[in-house]
Amino acid sequence: VRRGQALSLPFFDDFTGPQEGVPKAQNWLPAGGVLVNNRLPFEPPTRGVATFDGLRGNGLPYGGGGYSGLDTLVSQPINLSGRTAAERLFFGFFWQAGNILGAPGSNSGTRPVSLQLEFKDNTGRWQQVWIERSTNTRTDFRQKFIALTQPQYLHGDFQFRFRATGDVAGNEDNWSIDYVRLAPLQPPPPRTVVDTLYQDVTTSKPLSSLLARGTAMPAWQYSAAANPASQLNPATFTTVNNLDKSGFPTPLLATGTLQVLPAGPVVTFPTAAPNTLASNQRQAQVAGNLTAATLLNTPTPKTIRHRVVLTSNEVDPLTLPNDTIARLTELRDYYAYDDGTAEASLSIPRFDQPGNRYYALRFEANRPDQVRSIRIRPAYPLAAGRQITVNVWDADPAASGQPAAMPKASQSFLIPPQDSLPAGETFFEVAFTTPVAVSGRFYAGYGHGPTGLVNSIPFGLDLNTPLPADAFWQFNAIWSQPAGVFYPVGAPMLRPVLNNNVLAVAPAAVAATYALYPNPSPDGQVRVQGRYDQAVVLDALGRVAWQQPAAQLGQPTLDLRALPAGLYLVRLTLADKLTVTKRLVLTQ
Repeated sequence: VRRGQALSLPFFDDFTGPQEGVPKAQNWLPAGGVLVNNRLPFEPPTRGVATFDGLRGNGLPYGGGGYSGLDTLVSQPINLSGRTAAERLFFGFFWQAGNILGAPGSNSGTRPVSLQLEFKDNTGRWQQVWIERSTNTRTDFRQKFIALTQPQYLHGDFQFRFRATGDVAGNEDNWSIDYVRLAPLQPPPPRTVVDTLYQDVTTSKPLSSLLARGTAMPAWQYSAAANPASQLNPATFTTVNNLDKSGFPTPLLATGTLQVLPAGPVVTFPTAAPNTLASNQRQAQVAGNLTAATLLNTPTPKTIRHRVVLTSNEVDPLTLPNDTIARLTELRDYYAYDDGTAEASLSIPRFDQPGNRYYALRFEANRPDQVRSIRIRPAYPLAAGRQITVNVWDADPAASGQPAAMPKASQSFLIPPQDSLPAGETFFEVAFTTPVAVSGRFYAGYGHGPTGLVNSIPFGLDLNTPLPADAFWQFNAIWSQPAGVFYPVGAPMLRPVLNNNVLAVAPAAVAATYALYPNPSPDGQVRVQGRYDQAVVLDALGRVAWQQPAAQLGQPTLDLRALPAGLYLVRLTLADKLTVTKRLVLTQ
C-alpha cells in the first residue's frame, strides 16, 4: 500500500529483514514478486538481499514461454522537494547477476535478460538511468553509484524502481540487489562517496548448522549419545565483510550465543575471528565451537537458536542489525541434512535410460529406534501425480557398512498435487504400514522399482548445506558412492521420522473418550473431542493425506476442506505418545 506521507532521507535497506519473504512495506510498494532471502545470492555484501527470482509472489512462473518483464521492486515515494544539486545526493546499491546455482541466460535481441533501474521524474514518467544486460556469467556483487543532480528528480513524490526481464517460463534468470541507499554526501568534501556511505562491517553467508552431522535430529537421539556435546558442531561458521574503503583497518570482536527457545538461559560459545578487518576485506570467516556450550540435555522436543554477533566501531542504528546472524535448529522427531529450502532439484533418471534407481542417505541412531515415516520434498509441478517408493535399508557389515542389497521396508505412493499440501508445507510425508526398527547406522531413500517410470522425477536439493562425504549413496544394480563432481552439491531433502519406540495404541477405554464430529462431515471442518498433541489424516490406502500444521497442533478443530470426499482415518497422538485412530467420512 502506498504510504500517505512520503519518506524522508536517508533511504536505506540492506534487506536484513524479514529473514525470508516480501520486502518491508515501510520502504517498498507491495507485490512485484521480489524475494528477500539469504539462500539464493552468492557471497552477498550483507546477510539478506532482494532477489529477482523470476517467479510471481505465489511461486509460479510468469508465463508458459518467451521472454518479457519479470519481477519489479518499486520504492515508496520519497520527498526530495527543496533539495538542490549542491547537496550532492547519491543513490547507491550492490547488484549481482545470477545466484548460488549459476548464471542467468545470455541477453540478445530476441531474448532480453537484464536488470534496469528507473527514476520517476516530476512529470510522473519513469526514466531509465542504468541497465545491466546478462552475458551468461554469474558476477560478484558490484557497486553502482548514481548522482541525483538533475532538477526533474528533486521533487516531493520521487520514486525509483528496479525491473528484471528474462525467461517467463522458468526461474533461471536471477538477479539480486543489496544495500540500497539514497542520501546526501556527508560530511562535506574531502570525504569520498564510498567510505561515507559504506562504513559497515556485516555478516554475509548463512550460519552453518548447530549439529556436527546434519541439520536436525530427534531430541531423544541427541540425549542418548554417550557424549551429547559430540553431536554439536565444533566449527559452525559464517563470513563477514568490511564495506569501508577508507584504507584503514576496522577492529572486530565476535560473540557466539546459544539458547533453547523461548526462554532458556543464553549460553556463550567460543569464536575465532580476525582481530581486525582490512579496508574492503571480504568473506573473512568467523567460526565457533558449539561443543563447548552447555545445552539442556533432555529428550523432550526443543528449538535451539545459535547466533554470532559482531562488535566493531559502527554506531549507525540503520546498519547494526546486519551485525547479527542466527539459525534455528529443531530437535524433534526427525533427521535431516537440509535447511528446509530448495534452490535446485535432484532427479531419479527415466527408467528407459541408464541411471540410478534409488538414492539413499546415511543416518546414525544413538540407540535402537523405529522409523515411522519419511518426508520428502517434491519439486513441483513435474513431480505431481508420479509414483515413487521410499525405503529403509540396514547397513551391510559385510560390505563396509554400505546399504544392504535389499530394503528392510518399502512404501509406494503417488505424489499429490501441490495444492493438496497443508498451507505453508513443502514436504510430503509417507507413513510405513508398520514402523521400521533401526539401530546404529541405517539408510533412508527414495526411487522406483523394476517397473520404473518413463520420465525423471525431481526432488528438492538444498544448495546451502553441503553433505558429509560419506552420506550419499546411489543404486543401479549395485550400491555405489559417486565421487568428485558427481557427488551432490547440496543436501537432498529427505527426512526419516522416528517414533522413540512408542508403538502402543491407547487402551480401548481411553480411545472411547475421543470422537470426531460431525461425522460424516459436510464441510471439512471437524471437531475433535478430547485433548491431543498432533493429528494426521490417512487415506484409504494408509497414505498421509493431511498433516496438521505446526501452528495448529492440538487445536480442537481440524480444517480438512482441502481433502476430497471419501473415507479417511484420523490418527491422534496423545501427550503420552499413545495413539487413537478414528474413522472419518467427508462428504464435501
